[in-house]
Amino acid sequence: MRRLFAALTVTVLLSVLGGNAWGVVQYTVTDLGTLGGYRSSAQDINDRGQVVGLSYTTSNINNHAFLYSNGTMTDLGVSQGELQSRAYGVNTYGQVVGQVWTSSGASHAFLYSDGTTTDLGTLGGSSSFARDINDSGQVVGYSYTSSGIYHAYS
Repeated sequence: MRRLFAALTVTVLLSVLGGNAWGVVQYTVTDLGTLGGYRSSAQDINDRGQVVGLSYTTSNINNHAFLYSNGTMTDLGVSQGELQSRAYGVNTYGQVVGQVWTSSGASHAFLYSDGTTTDLGTLGGSSSFARDINDSGQVVGYSYTSSGIYHAYS
């Protein structure tokens, strides 16, 4: 009788929990690929499944920011005089923020929106860094000031 009760209890639990007695969520892992180089790294994902990060290009020397959407990794590139870029945040509308590094070693925050990249400038110092963007288009990060210390900005 105890065995029957135990078996019945397990059967009821399995049917109530949809066959997953521990309530464990199942995930899948998707290889996003690269921009031709040997590695890539994802940094953020939005509710539409768009992913941003960095990927090495075919030269395997410098990395570029990317936006992955609908199975395609798009190189957000670098502008003339810049060596590398990295994307850190993406909002629901596909607006991306990150930073680019110049040959002088300075870093500048950028906003990528609808195919256009905008340099967000600094708070008077040599470098700035953008870390995230919300659905209203507000960017947060930090920047060096002219006195050489950094301050948060939004």
